[in-house]
Amino acid sequence: MRRIYDAIIIGSGAAAYSVADWLYKENIENIAVVTENRLSGTSRNTGSDKQTYYKLSMDGKTLDSPYKMASDMCQAGCTDGEKMYLQAVNSTRCFLRLCDYGVNFPTDKFGGYPGYKTDHDNTVRATSVGPLTSKVMTEKLEKIVLENNKTTLLDNRQVVEIITHNSRAVGVVVLNTETNEFEVISSKNVICATGAPACIYEKSVYPKSQHGMTGVLLRAGVSLCNYSQWQYGMASTDFRWNVSGSFMQVVPRFVSVDEKGIEREFLGEYFENFTEIYNNVFLKGYQWPFSFEKIDRSSKVDIAVHNETKKGRKVYLDYTKNPKDFSFDLLCDEAKEYLLMNNATGNTPIERLYKLNIKAIDVYARQNIDLYTEKLRIAVCAQHNNGGVNTDNNYETDIKGLYVIGEAAGTFGLARPGGTALNDTQVSGLLCARHIKSKNTYYDYEEIIKDVENQFKDYKKSFTTDLNTDYSYISAKMSKSAAFLRDKEECENLLLKISGILNDFPYKHRNLSQYYYDLDMLISSKALLETILGEMTKTGSRGGAVFMSGGEVIQENKEYRDYLTITDNGKVVFKKVTAVPTACEPFEKYLSNIDENRL
Repeated sequence: MRRIYDAIIIGSGAAAYSVADWLYKENIENIAVVTENRLSGTSRNTGSDKQTYYKLSMDGKTLDSPYKMASDMCQAGCTDGEKMYLQAVNSTRCFLRLCDYGVNFPTDKFGGYPGYKTDHDNTVRATSVGPLTSKVMTEKLEKIVLENNKTTLLDNRQVVEIITHNSRAVGVVVLNTETNEFEVISSKNVICATGAPACIYEKSVYPKSQHGMTGVLLRAGVSLCNYSQWQYGMASTDFRWNVSGSFMQVVPRFVSVDEKGIEREFLGEYFENFTEIYNNVFLKGYQWPFSFEKIDRSSKVDIAVHNETKKGRKVYLDYTKNPKDFSFDLLCDEAKEYLLMNNATGNTPIERLYKLNIKAIDVYARQNIDLYTEKLRIAVCAQHNNGGVNTDNNYETDIKGLYVIGEAAGTFGLARPGGTALNDTQVSGLLCARHIKSKNTYYDYEEIIKDVENQFKDYKKSFTTDLNTDYSYISAKMSKSAAFLRDKEECENLLLKISGILNDFPYKHRNLSQYYYDLDMLISSKALLETILGEMTKTGSRGGAVFMSGGEVIQENKEYRDYLTITDNGKVVFKKVTAVPTACEPFEKYLSNIDENRL
C-alpha cells in the first residue's frame, strides 16, 4: 500500500517549516517537507540592512492593539480587513514562539522588545536580529521540525504538477532531480510555501536559487488576488541584496559611469537643491520601496537610478566619500537627530554606516565586497509580491485541500509595513494548521494516483526531442515593461508574444527540469500581464507602480482602494474588501466555548 501523508509541504523556508511545526503541535505528524534544494529559496538567502520582523508592539510603553495594527496594515488600500486582523491578533503568539526557539530578538533590561520605524509605517512595531533575520528564523525552525519533530524531508524534488480530482488536491507529481525520474506523492492536504514567482523579472533581488511555482498552481486551477501589486526597490546586483534602511540613512553618493568610464553624480538633475537630495536619500531608508505617491519626493531617487540604467550607464552607491557639498547643516531635523542619536556622524558614509549598523558592512564583506574601498552597483529590482494566490482566511485556495501560505499567497495590498512578510510566514502557517486539524478528510486515492503514474511514465518515454530554447529574454522584457514602470502598449505586445509561445509550447524536451521551469515562468508572466491590463486600465497608477498609456502617466482612481483584484483564468474582477473586525462579545461567552478535550 502506498503511503498517504496527512499533509505535504512544498518549500523549505520560514513559512514551510512554520506550518510543519504548527501541524506537529496539532498532533498531525504524518507529514513531509518536499523541496528542490533545502538550502535554496528566499528565506535563507535574502535580507537587507536589518531585515525586519513586524509584530504587535511589546516595548512596554507603546499603546497598541490588534485592531490598531490591522487598521495600519490596511491603510494603503486593497487589503482585506479580516485577514489583516488575523495577522495582527496572532502576531504575538507567533513571535514569542520564535523567541522560545532561539531567534534572539533584542530585549531591554526588563525583557521588553524595543522596536523601530519601518517603511510604510509610523509606529515602532519593527524588530530585527540583523541583516539575516529570515535566515536565522528558517534555521531555528528547521532544527525543530527535522530534528525534534522528525518530519520527513524529501529533498531534490521539483514539483511539476498538483494532482486534483473533483476540485480537490490529492497529491503532487515531482521530478527527482537526482534520478531524473517522476514520482507521485499522495496526500490529504497539499501546502504550497514556495514564495513569489521570482522567475518573472530579470532585475530582481530574489536569489537565483528562488523560482517559485505560481505557474504550477495556476495549472491546478487557482485564482489570484492582487497579483499585480509588487514591491520594487533599489538593490545591489553583483550580490543580490536590498540596500534599504541604514544603507540610505548614512547618505551615500549616487554615481553613474558611462561606456567611456566617465563618472558623474546625477541626482542634482532631479532635485532642486542639495538639501532636497540629501533629505530624500535619507528618507529612502524608511521609504525604500518605490511608491507612486512619493514619485515627486523620495521615490524620485528610484526614477533617477532607473533612467541612468536605461541610458546604458552603470549606477553605483559610493560609501567612500561624501556626496557633493554634503553638510550636516543641510539635513532635516529628523535626519540630524537620528544620526546624532546613533553617534553616526562620521566624515564619510562608510564611517557613518560603521557606527549605525556594522552588520550591514559585514554582509558584503562575506561576499568579498569591501564597502571601504569599492562602489556598490545597484538597480531598481523586484523585491516582494504583495499579492499572489487567492485564499480564504484559512489560506485554503479554490481547490479544496490545497493551501498557499507565505509570500506565494495574495495577502497584502498596495503597500505593507516592512517586515509584515515575516510575520505572515508564521501566522499563515498557524491558521492553515488549525484548519487542517478541524477537518476529517478521507478520499480513495489509489485509482487516481495509478492513472497519474501511468500518464507520467508514458510522458517520460516520449521525451526524445532535443529542444533547448532560451526564454530568458522574456524576463528582461518584463523588467522593462511590466515592473515599477508599466507601459500599456508594451504590456499588450508582450502578452501577445507570451501567449503565442505558450500556444506552440513543445510537449517534449530533453531537459525535463528546465522544461517545467520555462513553462512556469511563461504562465506566471502571462497571468501578471493579464492582471496589469485588466486592473490598471481602470485603477491607473498606484502602489508600487506607474501605469502609462500613449506615453502619458495615468493617475490613480482611488475608488478602487476598497477592492481586491481577483484574476481567474485571465479575467479580472474586483471584490470589496472586508472591514477590520470590531465586535467584542462578553468574555463569558468565549469561556463557555472552550473545547474541554483540548484542556
